Amino acid sequence: MEASFDLVDGEWIPVVDEGGAREVSLRCALTRAHELNGLAVDNPLEMVAVLRQVLLPVYLHACGSPTDDREWRRRWTAGRLDEAMDDYLSDHRDRFDLFGLRPFAQVAGLRTAKDETKPVSLLIAAAATGNNVPLFASRTEADPPALTCAQAARAVLATQCWDTAAIKSGAVGDPKVKGGKTTGNPTGPLGGLGVVIPVGRNLFETILLNTSIHPQPREHDRPQWAADEDDDRPTDRWPGAAAWSRRPVRGILDLLTWQARRIRLVPETVGGATVVRRVVVAAGDRVDQLPEYEPHTAWRRVDKPKAGDPPNRPVRHVPGRAAWRGLEPLLATRMDAGESVTSSQLLRQLNILRARRIVARDLPVQVVTVGVEYGNQSAIVEDVMADRIPLPVAALNPESPVRKLLLDVVAEAEALRNAGNRLGDDLRQAVGGDKLPWDKGQRVGDSFILEFTPLVAQTLRELQRDSQDVEGAQQRWRREALRVAFEAAEPVLSSVPAGAFLGRIRHDGVSTSASVAEAWFRGTVRKILNLQREATMTGAI
Repeated sequence: MEASFDLVDGEWIPVVDEGGAREVSLRCALTRAHELNGLAVDNPLEMVAVLRQVLLPVYLHACGSPTDDREWRRRWTAGRLDEAMDDYLSDHRDRFDLFGLRPFAQVAGLRTAKDETKPVSLLIAAAATGNNVPLFASRTEADPPALTCAQAARAVLATQCWDTAAIKSGAVGDPKVKGGKTTGNPTGPLGGLGVVIPVGRNLFETILLNTSIHPQPREHDRPQWAADEDDDRPTDRWPGAAAWSRRPVRGILDLLTWQARRIRLVPETVGGATVVRRVVVAAGDRVDQLPEYEPHTAWRRVDKPKAGDPPNRPVRHVPGRAAWRGLEPLLATRMDAGESVTSSQLLRQLNILRARRIVARDLPVQVVTVGVEYGNQSAIVEDVMADRIPLPVAALNPESPVRKLLLDVVAEAEALRNAGNRLGDDLRQAVGGDKLPWDKGQRVGDSFILEFTPLVAQTLRELQRDSQDVEGAQQRWRREALRVAFEAAEPVLSSVPAGAFLGRIRHDGVSTSASVAEAWFRGTVRKILNLQREATMTGAI
């Protein structure tokens, strides 16, 4: 019997339901979206891929994009997705089988000239493959993992979004194959973005918060599963065939379901169950230019773009940096010509909905940020960056004191980090050493800024609940930041040898000592937090 896995009614989408994680079918996820807490985020790449490549485009193709804020309001106040979802999934069931004559997000019969296949670990960002397998890895390419049908479906979607760049297998039927391979492949379309996903109190709210308002539907826009062979045009290849093209994006549905790779899963039966251990991955469509209605990234203005280059580029997340440290681009909802960064289209839209009182200013929205750091010419995944923070809706207002406070918090935390780094350098010099190079070792400030994360999260939650208590939130943040900075510096100061307090003359003739370094640090911390008077009155160190 041919393998089959029905994505409409088979359980494969990880959700949080009544406080616990479980897998549900596509039909359940959409018809019960208002009852489900949300998508599980154990694997952030798969979470984003399931939302973008399936849930959102199915909803938009079934119901259409809202054409104005009144239509968006009607859907929001309904409290659940339209009943048309059930009929849509039944009508399109044949397009949602993971295997068979038209496998979902794949190419039936995709093969190389030598009928080679690769281990399915090629689809898993965290798995070692090719020449990236560690010497003592628990698995080798000769013994790939066996993915369940649910795991394989999510892995395919994540690959379409985040796959590495460089050489891909050459597929039979692809006229661009040379020497059995294709070169120059870019990463998946989300690989160059700092993905920002607004998340609501349940899956229904999350889907609506990620639904863009489009006044005019774009002609010929459709999701990949709705494409047919007769759609093939000289500049637009059918995603169900091996051939691919570089082309413009047709519209939001085309963008969300972009087929960056041609893939075929190779199912086999193990112990009576269908599993996937081998796969074929070949080159897929390449985006001619990322449209600025891409909903899930912030943008940075290019001062002097080259001829033919876009004026704005996506803002990427910085490895090792918590999401709250990137609040400036998230809150940049004003699209003035002089602004260097602009928030994502969805957060700008949320600010408009807030201003028109369609969503409440105390709506407990969270933001999930996801990004990938590639290495070795983007041919390997070095790190997956994921974070989740509360986002006060009131802070999206460019004139809001909440926004000003949050940007001040970020600036003060960065200033404290710099003060901590200087303290470490001054103490090293006090014992006769050199400053620590910026790219080597663990710097004092870089260590204790991590301790600010729970403090900032608490401030964000407080302002979500009560956006009027800005002064109180600021005072609480500054008092706690002072405590954390001093406590984090104490072990460093305690470890300095006694001779460092006597001081020494640096090579530039300046006298330095541990006591001077400590006094400078404590004074600078109080100055940054504007707590000189309060610290003196309360006897704080």
